[in-house]
Amino acid sequence: MRQHHLEEGRARLLGRRVVVRYRLHNDTHSATDVLGILETWADGVLRVRRDRAEPDDTPVTIAEPDVIAIKAIPARPVTNRDIRDLEAAAAQGWQGLEIHHIEGWILRAAGGFTRRANSCLPLGDPGQPLDDAIAAVEQWYRDRALAPTFQIPDRLAGALGHALDARGWSHDADVIVMTAPVDDVRRGTKAELPAVRVDPRPDDAWLGSYHYRGGDLPPHGIDVLTNADTVGFASVDDGGQRVAIARGAVTDAPSGRRWLGVTAVEVAPHARRRGLGSHIVAGLAEWAANHDASDAYLQVEEINTVAQATYRKLGFGDHHSYHYRQNAHHTTR
Repeated sequence: MRQHHLEEGRARLLGRRVVVRYRLHNDTHSATDVLGILETWADGVLRVRRDRAEPDDTPVTIAEPDVIAIKAIPARPVTNRDIRDLEAAAAQGWQGLEIHHIEGWILRAAGGFTRRANSCLPLGDPGQPLDDAIAAVEQWYRDRALAPTFQIPDRLAGALGHALDARGWSHDADVIVMTAPVDDVRRGTKAELPAVRVDPRPDDAWLGSYHYRGGDLPPHGIDVLTNADTVGFASVDDGGQRVAIARGAVTDAPSGRRWLGVTAVEVAPHARRRGLGSHIVAGLAEWAANHDASDAYLQVEEINTVAQATYRKLGFGDHHSYHYRQNAHHTTR
């Protein structure tokens, strides 16, 4: 029965913040606790990476028979200021080709390529009555033959969310933003896999491997992909074939925190289940460390639990979520 519970715990707790009480093998036969991220649990051994607040950041290894108790605990609290700060950095990492501000709202357009680059991000006050601000957003996107769209961090929705509900705007599924220290992520490179190469521009093989929502890249798509001050295109080749790609952008948040944004992670179907996804993300983290990035973020759809589990093993944890709202009554001209 104990083994059954341990197996359940392994699947449920891997990659999460936990507290583990375990026996010490000393003269007193006492026990102690460790608080941190459960990085691995394999071959009868648990490996816990302590919280960064701990004086010793060396991972703790615990033999499974010594575990007295283990339970998940909430991640460190994330404030609304933290969310605004990170989303402001992310807005620079994946930009529209045209940017317009309504005070604290950022309107972005890029010919319809990606929702992020064609939506309004409300990070502050619009400086005018809410109804007028929404009408201005609608008109701005209609002038560009685009559906009026908001990208709204969930905890920042407030009165805007209620106003869009009243207007019948659609509400897409949540996207989870996950974060991790760059130094933790870079440890995920696998020596047995081909090296990760990072270039300042995507080559033809990279572009041929990239599929946004299953479709081909539009002609102006490369302009969006390269539209960042510090951007890198990661590739892994094996046997003369491109087997994995990813994109990284390093940007500064208003607080001064320097972030790596990871996007466009793709692994060729025939090369999956080799750990290439985590390997290439770790390679991007190595590149970003050389550009003074301290932390990394990526976005994963809430329903994509497989990808979430992969990233948790690299040290990523949940930061916040966001969703898109769209004017369902819009028609392009």
